[in-house]
Parts: sequence; structure tokens; C-alpha cells
Amino acid sequence: MEIPKEYFTLEEVLRRWKMPAVDLRYLAQTDRMRLSFLVFNREVELGCWEEVDVGRRQGIPWHYGKYRGLLDLYADDVHALFRHGEWRITRFRHADAEYGHLIQCDDHIDLRLDDLYVRQEERARIEQSYGFGPPRAAYQTAGGRFQATPDYRAVVVGHRAFKLGPIQAKIIALLHRAARDGTPWQSGKDILTKAGSRCLRMQDVFKSQPGWRELIESDGRGAYRLILA
Repeated sequence: MEIPKEYFTLEEVLRRWKMPAVDLRYLAQTDRMRLSFLVFNREVELGCWEEVDVGRRQGIPWHYGKYRGLLDLYADDVHALFRHGEWRITRFRHADAEYGHLIQCDDHIDLRLDDLYVRQEERARIEQSYGFGPPRAAYQTAGGRFQATPDYRAVVVGHRAFKLGPIQAKIIALLHRAARDGTPWQSGKDILTKAGSRCLRMQDVFKSQPGWRELIESDGRGAYRLILA
């Protein structure tokens, strides 16, 4: 019996999927699967990009602070790490920001292959998308074509899978609860506030998800509902 975990080593994932390591490496290097690394109380900067001139962008930070937990790697850093066996990381992906940087003293972390992990929701998303392992047990069927992990960090609508950030997941959870309560249409501003979002528009929160309108429907007047069927 597998104990509940938030993340898994590459060895655990390979054993569960019964696939050669070269195939997992391909998925990660081609950005079909995201790999993560752990940090403990590291100073980070989160922000968004703003175009200040034609073809030139400037980072606008909106958060500084210590972070403890998993951070996601960019595909080119994953490629370099697999190629060299170790790699110096200065940046990371964050679901609720357009960029993330390490800013503590030395501004970098030296990673090795043993430092790589796969999030629970990312493992579930890959299993649903490619049919690896026992994906049915990892999902709760919400009716029709909508499926989600218990924490809503991985969601599937039809044949499309989404990996969601914390705020995005809270929004989906709130809309799902409203749908089950028989009041699917909810004020977008109320939902954003309850989810703890700093953004005032739903499209700003989900701009990292190109197909988010397959997941959430708008009535054009400020109300939104989850697409369940």
C-alpha cells in the first residue's frame, strides 16, 4: 500500500510506470512533464513581465520572502541537469507568477539528479494523459468530463489536463463546491477574493493556462461556473 505523499523520487515514478529512464527523461526535456526540487527557507522573488519597449520586457516583482517546499524547473535547466549530472539553478517556475528567482546571498542552488522530484498532482496528470500506472484511483470523478485530484492541483476536462497553481486550484475547488450545492454561477470577484487572489480578473489568474476557458465558463457579466459536462 502506498502512503500519501506530496512528491516522489524519479526512482519511485519509474517503478510505478514500469518505463525506461530514457522515456521519463524525454518527457521532462520536452516539457511534457515538469520536475521539481526542494528548498528550505530560501529567499525568493516572484513577479510578472511588463513590456517597456518593442521586444524588451522588464520584470516587475510583487513578492519577496522565504519559501519552503517544492519549486518547478524549466525544461532547459532539466536538459542541462540530465546532460551534466549537476546544474546550477538561479530561477524557477511558479504557477502564480510569470517568473521566479532565488535571491538569497549566493543566488543559486547546485542540483544533482538525486535532487529531482515529481509532484503528486503532476504524476496524476501524466498518468491521466498517457495512461501510465493506475490513474483511475488518483482521480475523483466529478461527473461528466470533469475529473480532479482531491487538492484540485491536477484537473482533467475531457482529454485536456491542467496542472494548477495554489490560487487556481482554490478557485476550481470553490466553483466545484458551488456546482454541487446547486449554485454553479458565482461572482468572479467573490471567488477571487475567497481564493486569496491579488488579481481582479479571472483571465489574469489563469493566463498561464491557455485553455482555461475549457475549464471555466463566463456569462459575460462577471459570473463564472465550472464546466462539468
